[in-house]
Amino acid sequence: MNIGRLFKDEILKLSRRVVRREAASLRKDVAALKRQAAAGKRELAALRRDNAGLIEDLRARLSAPPAAPAKDARQARLSPRLIRALRARLGLPREAFAKLVGVSAGAIITWESGKSKPREAAKAALVALRGLGRREARWRLKTLEGSAPSRRRAS
Repeated sequence: MNIGRLFKDEILKLSRRVVRREAASLRKDVAALKRQAAAGKRELAALRRDNAGLIEDLRARLSAPPAAPAKDARQARLSPRLIRALRARLGLPREAFAKLVGVSAGAIITWESGKSKPREAAKAALVALRGLGRREARWRLKTLEGSAPSRRRAS
């Protein structure tokens, strides 16, 4: 019998036992970390779904033109000059102003020229826009444009 060989075998056996014990605890730790990562991914996915729903809800609310109380809208005086002044105060081109009101740019032109008058819904939207400042009007436009599909043609 070779005493050196026996000594090496015994050391190898003891070291394997220690490594096996340490590896078992590490495996448990790795499994726990994997479970935590999976739970984090599930939670992130749920939060993203909730966020997407909230964004869609916000865009739906903002896509409808702002409405003033019916009483205020009926009693409001909206001359062509006042409509032009409101658009100028908000610093918006006709197309952007029309998008905020929920009408076409042509309707804005005819209102400003005095050829026609806004209907009740548009009148209510105009009355509600009186309370907006430039910053909020631009924010609403940006949000509306984010919800609408792009009208650009593919080249």
